[in-house]
Amino acid sequence: MSIQVLTIPDLGEAEDVEVIEICVKLGDIVSAEDPIIVLESDKAAMEIPTSLGGKVLAIKVSIGDKVSAGSPFLEIESEEEEPSNDAQKPAMDSATAPEVSKTPSKIEETIEQPIPAVPPQDSSNWGSIYAGPAVRKLAREFGIQLSQVAASGPKSRIQKEDLHAYVKARLSGASSNSFTFTQPNIDYSKWGSVEEQPLSKFQKSSLTNLHTSWINIPHVTQHDECDLSALLELRAKLNKKHELKISPLAFIAKVTADVLEEFPMLNSSLDQDLEKIVIKKYVNLGIAVDTPEGLIVPNIKNVQEKSIVNIAEEIATLASAAKTRKLKLPDLKGSSFTISSLGAIGGKFFTPIINPPEVGILGLSKTFPKVVAKNEGFESREFLPLSLSYDHRVINGVYAAQFITQLGAALRDVVLMEKKFK
Repeated sequence: MSIQVLTIPDLGEAEDVEVIEICVKLGDIVSAEDPIIVLESDKAAMEIPTSLGGKVLAIKVSIGDKVSAGSPFLEIESEEEEPSNDAQKPAMDSATAPEVSKTPSKIEETIEQPIPAVPPQDSSNWGSIYAGPAVRKLAREFGIQLSQVAASGPKSRIQKEDLHAYVKARLSGASSNSFTFTQPNIDYSKWGSVEEQPLSKFQKSSLTNLHTSWINIPHVTQHDECDLSALLELRAKLNKKHELKISPLAFIAKVTADVLEEFPMLNSSLDQDLEKIVIKKYVNLGIAVDTPEGLIVPNIKNVQEKSIVNIAEEIATLASAAKTRKLKLPDLKGSSFTISSLGAIGGKFFTPIINPPEVGILGLSKTFPKVVAKNEGFESREFLPLSLSYDHRVINGVYAAQFITQLGAALRDVVLMEKKFK
């Protein structure tokens, strides 16, 4: 028997993540990979498992504590040896991604400090600007060029506080119609009974991220509807033949990935300096999942290489993990295009908000019956409402209309669809 102290694995860019739940108590016997604590970042809630089995001797954190990679969280008596750091499965990955952004601090409405004078820097010397990954992400969210920010850190390193000061200063000199993150202070109880519910960290993050996306990206939404009857009939036939239960979303996801390869600009991102367009050769498709904590968007990697059955399996796995707090940060990073489906709920069209730095998002609504003319008669067909929101800085209306038209045509091609099933 040996006594081991386990530490928080690599959390990527996340630091000072809050402990919101402890799943064990002193004296419990646990097995390897059993969840010990639950952390909540501004991206998602996630379980941290033990890498060893044994008896819990001490729990080194409490609810509300802030932890980072390397923080001790469990003392365990075990017959096993603690794996090396390289062998430990990280809870989060440090790769950058857009889907969910880190929450910026609240911008104050009243600022008195002037805009700092910053000597201009050549953007070609970007590598000479010293700033950590979290700072660079925050700069991208606000559309700030780091070359314009005065650094206060050691060796001219730009810190988060420098970004906050820059934004505050810009707001202080901005016109009266500039945006702020403030709400009017109103006593709503004057008109009747009220109940106050605090926002979760995730809800606060979503609030800021959605607002930032809306004000920074010129959204345009292209609407269309597609005859989905043949696809639905094919789905029913294939599910019965293979004894499966695959939703239409898996078929649509596969077709969307194929069409994105024909329209690569919708699978791209603007670079940080707004001087280049980065076209991705992969399709990592974000799938919006409704959870008790709010909307979470994990993504399926390399959808273009997978069959419809494989995609369906991954959608089910990611949705389950999102709802049970078992998502890992790599599941939330690297998305290149997103699908948001309201098909199980209702509605006809909507305007989905883009997940920066993506430039497009496809909204799916509930299918509806529509009577169409056929062979000198009429018949009822099932139509799928499509809503494509795109970044008008990158995508023009013609390109968007061509994409959604091609997508509709591909969804009607059941012969090709059947080939991509398995």
